[in-house]
Amino acid sequence: YIVIKFKMDGKILPAATLRPETVFGVTNIWVRPDGEYAIAEVDGEEWIVAPRAIEKLKDQLHHVKVKSSIKGRDLVGKHAVNPITHERIIVLPASFVDLNNATGIVMSVPAHAPYDWIALEDLKKSVDALHKEYGIDKKEVEGLKPIKLIDTPGFVDIPAAQACKQFSVNSQLDKEFLDKATNEVYKKEFHQGVLNDKAGKYKGLAVSKCKKELSQDFKKQGLASYIWELTGKVVCRCTTEAHVKILENQWFLKFSDPEWKKLARKCVDRMKFYPEEARKQFEEIIEWLEDKACARKSGLGTRLPWDPEWIVETLSDSVIYMAFYTIAKYINEHNIEPHYLKDDVFDYVFWGKGDPEKMANKGISKDLLKKMRKEFDYWYGQDMRASAKELIPNHFTFSIFHHVAVWPNEPERWPNAYTINGMQQMNGQKMSKSKGNYITIQEAINRYSADAMRITLMDSTEGMDDPDWTEKATLAWRNKLDGIYKLVKENYKKGKNSSLMDDWLISKMQQHINAITEHLENVRTKSAVTVLHLMLNDIQWYLRRTKHGKALDYAFEVFVRCLAPFTPFICEELWHDMGKKGFVSLAEWPRADREVNKEVMQLEEFVKKLFEDVNEVIKLAGKNQNLYVYAASPKELEYYQTSEEFFKKELGFRKVNIVLASKATYDPEGKAKRAKFGKPGIYVE
Repeated sequence: YIVIKFKMDGKILPAATLRPETVFGVTNIWVRPDGEYAIAEVDGEEWIVAPRAIEKLKDQLHHVKVKSSIKGRDLVGKHAVNPITHERIIVLPASFVDLNNATGIVMSVPAHAPYDWIALEDLKKSVDALHKEYGIDKKEVEGLKPIKLIDTPGFVDIPAAQACKQFSVNSQLDKEFLDKATNEVYKKEFHQGVLNDKAGKYKGLAVSKCKKELSQDFKKQGLASYIWELTGKVVCRCTTEAHVKILENQWFLKFSDPEWKKLARKCVDRMKFYPEEARKQFEEIIEWLEDKACARKSGLGTRLPWDPEWIVETLSDSVIYMAFYTIAKYINEHNIEPHYLKDDVFDYVFWGKGDPEKMANKGISKDLLKKMRKEFDYWYGQDMRASAKELIPNHFTFSIFHHVAVWPNEPERWPNAYTINGMQQMNGQKMSKSKGNYITIQEAINRYSADAMRITLMDSTEGMDDPDWTEKATLAWRNKLDGIYKLVKENYKKGKNSSLMDDWLISKMQQHINAITEHLENVRTKSAVTVLHLMLNDIQWYLRRTKHGKALDYAFEVFVRCLAPFTPFICEELWHDMGKKGFVSLAEWPRADREVNKEVMQLEEFVKKLFEDVNEVIKLAGKNQNLYVYAASPKELEYYQTSEEFFKKELGFRKVNIVLASKATYDPEGKAKRAKFGKPGIYVE
């Protein structure tokens, strides 16, 4: 947090904010009226802060000495001076002020903060009670107006008021809707907002880029300070609530270095991201990432080589460990002792630097060094790395920085692609041992089968959305896989002849092969599973429409190969039962190399639509003795006539008459006249 120092009667009201640019729109200060505040000397100034802030400030290298205390209600009605705009502003009461967060002093920006806007509106409605309780001038409170300082496309008037109206916020009690309104305003203003005239010399700066400049300027002028807070509540096992502590003489990774950032951006520019929208997050994080502590003094870990008093912090040394995977087998196979793995060994293996003949020793031979170098050179860098979206601001981005630092002139060693996924949920809730809503892998396999679990998870979501596993969906997939196994077993190798329906099925399979290949190449697993559903639907439609033809075997072979990445075990069994050699997992991926008959595909779609329409007519008319279909063209007539037996079997007609509309001799209701291409006339009796 940036702490803005509002001056009040020789003291400082330090308001903590994550948005220092909004200081130009402050209308008042909020304090907790029923709370107790400490008056303390902080870095030579007299601050009024929540008691919890005292320990935080001490642990963050501020010089703090508590002098006395003051009740929050005694601050209400007083006036402070905005150190940036020099405006005189009033201190008002607010029950939403959290004394455990930052300083316990909150600056109010009602134009751009929905919580502030609705709190001010609520206060104005009870201005008489406010006057009676605190003696505050009613006209002063009623005269407080939001100050718009950020121009954002889509926000015509006051952004906070517009968002509150959009999400139906009526009071401070509408917390769920207030959170949505706040998210809407902050997100739009961060990505599209620009500071206007109210920001003085900072006019025209983008909100997404101005925080650093404003913070530095305010600190240099002595108008602001800092306080660090955790992003969420963290409680130690000893039940003590944790807060941020700054260690003296700490070692940092200088992520703020412009040249290092430039290399990291270069890496991101050449990478692929699945989904692509993740790219923007990486670009933004590289921009705002600052120096990060890379060592600690307690716990397990590796001693910092140049300062053994410190231990390397986990995330600082866990981002290029994949390089070590390439040579780990040699170290294990040959039982190489750690003291033989000196810096020059790694310099040679990872950089090709040095002479293996000179660095060979009793524990590691020249030939072994060359093997390790060759192994690393063959496998590294990373083709793809996959993990959860929570790692974007840390592990993933740190890995990019470290790779370009270790191999600045070898882009081939840099990450090539990242796949970003959501966090697994179970029945709509985050999995947690404390909640007991989890299942072990072995339990899941025993209860549902590995195949059903795999395809359910891959069917649950894609991209960065959180996948939600449910037992209901898993059982449904297990039953469906049983049905698929039975379908293939009973119908494979039963086809003899060929018909237009075989052309249709082959053509549809070409479409599906292209679609599922494209989805899988872009790690869209849920979309790929949708294609599997469509494949299966088409095979089942084919079996309803016609006698078994030769195309059916082709369709099953394509389907089983496409299903294999999702459910490998049942597909291996089916592949074997189909008489195929080897493993389906090693079989060539299907290619869309068969001819596509677009005319037959169109005509079969007409038949499907005709089937649906006839079904509706039966429901409305309550009749299904005789069916008369009036085709608009000879081409349709010829194709529709191949479906006569299908309509009898599926819909129970005794007689099906399909004729050319222009030559119809029996047409009691004049349906033939209405026949169009793709939409024949229909009469049932």
